[in-house]
Amino acid sequence: MLTTLLLAFTTNASAAREGALVWTGIDFGLVRMVGTGDFRDTEQIFPGYLDKWNGLFIEEQMDALAKKAKVETVSASLSHLADLHRAADPETQVLRDDSFPFTDELPREAIIERIQSYELRATEGLALTLIADQLHKPSQLGCFWVVSYDVASREVHAMEHTCEPAHGLGFRNYWFGAIKNVVKHLDAVR
Repeated sequence: MLTTLLLAFTTNASAAREGALVWTGIDFGLVRMVGTGDFRDTEQIFPGYLDKWNGLFIEEQMDALAKKAKVETVSASLSHLADLHRAADPETQVLRDDSFPFTDELPREAIIERIQSYELRATEGLALTLIADQLHKPSQLGCFWVVSYDVASREVHAMEHTCEPAHGLGFRNYWFGAIKNVVKHLDAVR
C-alpha cells in the first residue's frame, strides 16, 4: 500500500537529516467533502475541524509516526496551515450529493504545486504531510496524498495516494479514524 512511499521516505531521511522528521500537518485546503448528511455545519468545519484534526494528530499520532518512519524525533511545523484552511471554500468543497463519483483524485501536479507554495517556519530536514483529497461519506473512506519532501527546496521525494476506512464515534473521531489508518499503514515495509 504505502510501501513505495515509506521506502523512499526512510532512504531520504538519512540523506536529509539523520534521525529527524518535520511533520507539516494535514492540509485540508483542497479537500472535497462528499455526502448529504455529514457536512451540513460548514461554519464549524471550516476551519474549526480542519484545525482540530491537526491538533488531535499532534496529541495522538506523533509517537506512532516517529516509530513508523523509524526516526528518533518528529518536530511539527503547522503555522502555514492556518491561512490555507481559512481560504478553503465550503461552497465549492462540500458536495451534498451522495452520487458524486468516487473516482477522481487530485492530480499529482496540483499536489506538487501545493507543497511548493508552503511557507514553513522549519528551514531544513525531511518533511512529511498529508494532503486531504476526499472525505467520502457514501463509501465511508478518507483519501489522502501522503507526501515526503525536502523542507529547504520543497523537492518532493515521494508521494502516494491512499484511501482508508473512516471509523469512530462522532464527526471528529469518525474522519480522524481514516487519518489514523494512514499512519497505521505506513509501516507496510517492515
